[in-house]
Amino acid sequence: MQKEQISLLLVDDDEDDYILVRDLLHEIQTTDFSIHWVDQFEEALSELQKDDYDVYLIDYRLGENNGLELLKKGIELGVHSPIIMLTGKGFPEIDYQAMQMGAADYLVKDGINAMVIERSIRYAINNTRTMNKLYEEEQKYRTLFEQSVNAIYITNQEDLFMNANWAMTKLVGYELHELHQLSLRELFAKPEEYTRLYQLLTRDGLIKDFETSLKHKNKKLIAGSISATRLVDSDQNLIGYQGIIADVSEKKKVQQELIRLEKMMMAANIARSIAHEVRNPLTNINLSLEQFASEITDRDDLEVYLDIIRRNTKRINELITAMLNSSKPSQLSLQECSLNDVLDKTLSLAADRIKLREVGIERQYTAKLTKLPLDQDKLVMAFLNIVNNAIEAVERGAGEIVLDTSEDEEYEYVAIKDNGHGIEPDEIDKLFDAFHTGKRGGMGLGLTSTQNIVNSHKARISVESKPGEGTCFKIIFPKKAVASLVRK
Repeated sequence: MQKEQISLLLVDDDEDDYILVRDLLHEIQTTDFSIHWVDQFEEALSELQKDDYDVYLIDYRLGENNGLELLKKGIELGVHSPIIMLTGKGFPEIDYQAMQMGAADYLVKDGINAMVIERSIRYAINNTRTMNKLYEEEQKYRTLFEQSVNAIYITNQEDLFMNANWAMTKLVGYELHELHQLSLRELFAKPEEYTRLYQLLTRDGLIKDFETSLKHKNKKLIAGSISATRLVDSDQNLIGYQGIIADVSEKKKVQQELIRLEKMMMAANIARSIAHEVRNPLTNINLSLEQFASEITDRDDLEVYLDIIRRNTKRINELITAMLNSSKPSQLSLQECSLNDVLDKTLSLAADRIKLREVGIERQYTAKLTKLPLDQDKLVMAFLNIVNNAIEAVERGAGEIVLDTSEDEEYEYVAIKDNGHGIEPDEIDKLFDAFHTGKRGGMGLGLTSTQNIVNSHKARISVESKPGEGTCFKIIFPKKAVASLVRK
């Protein structure tokens, strides 16, 4: 049987004690010890810095210094191998100090023999190897935890955050110390969805791909998909929860864009069908009307009715044209201009309505906003639809409309906010649908046209609203995408 090879550093200022320990080690038949002896504190410290040994035996007495000082230095240097303290007589307080500081064992020279020292060394090395493996595993999983692109969190029984990785702090905008003051519940946009998540976790112990809206620190909503599990101890008592949150905002945007395109195609088909089926009879009506009018020139009493028919057939024709135009991709006439100027032109066109309704207007523009290649006339039309809706939503004499612009390196932002009656949550998703309207006599094409124009500029439009508090339309222009329109 091949002997185990162990390198050992013995630090002892007494040569007789060195010889005693050496002889005891040589009595051990299962192990071949390679022993290096030093008797000076500084020399021992130099050897510790190398960290080249499998185990260290350090005597408590080392001239002007002592073994506890050397033990402390070794721990500070990050020595990976176990350190065993030796002393001539047993001192409980020294024993306690040594173990508290990180010694693997504490042996009294008067009471040791080959079996005792062999067992102490073997246990110390095995325990250290086990601890090192555990540390390596912990570091591996901690690296996975910290570097994961998905947000990972751990909460306690009350769902208060105990730990979270960098991706989690980035996702929700809170620093780790801020998360420690929050519960997962407080990040949910809809409390009833958190209740549902908690019920499923309690019932099943785990949950996968639970989609919900989370609140960013800046109040922005995030589309998240949560997979979580309960944490229990050895007695199956709940000690907390751990979970992973994937940001599915982009996925949701793609899905919404596909739905929007499908709706637009459907609206276009309906519009073309209506135009074909209605315009032909309408043309016949107009031709018959003109013929009839030419034959009754002496009947002034009928002229009133003829005018009514003319006006309404013209109105029908205009509505058909509006339907067709709302479903067509906007053809843009681009020129470099500032979104601030576009909004100012919009307000000038809405000036009469603003004055009539006594609405307060506040401009919160970013000065010297970067100019973009835009179709100013079409964007004015798009913004005017939003501003007109805001004017109608606010109370006369108490209404406020705020127009805000800002930018960063990648985007320019427009926000049009009002303090009107707001929009019910189930109505928000329908706002841009063709023919959906809450106005009496409206066609429901204004915001459909607005969305069409915004999307033609490679921009995105979204709505946030609370009934009784007001509504905010946000339009985001990606600078690179908008600039690419010029090259097409």
